[in-house]
Amino acid sequence: MNAALEIERIYTELGTIRQELVTVKTQLAQMMEASQHGGVTEHPHVIRSPRKHRSEPTIRGSSITVRTVVERARIGDTPEQIVEAYPVLTLAQIHDALGYYYDHPGEIEGYIQENREAQWRLKQRASS
Repeated sequence: MNAALEIERIYTELGTIRQELVTVKTQLAQMMEASQHGGVTEHPHVIRSPRKHRSEPTIRGSSITVRTVVERARIGDTPEQIVEAYPVLTLAQIHDALGYYYDHPGEIEGYIQENREAQWRLKQRASS
């Protein structure tokens, strides 16, 4: 009788372990998918991928950078106006991009400065 109870306990424990393993596999698959679509950040709508904008923070599912959203906000656009200008984005993505900027201002300011310098160089070449 004790052996039968012990076997039943082991089967129950194995069932629990199987369920936990399925959960871990699912989480691992989600992490792998996220890493294939770009580097995961602490902001769910912001990714970094060497395949997009040389790893510049970009809004997931688009080619629009956090820098673009910040620059639009600086010229006075509200988040709602930015969504109107870029209908592929959601209001949550805009707010997350701005949150990313506030968490990493030095990084995004560097990208803004790089972009300005690149535009200046292009203007210089065009006028030569």
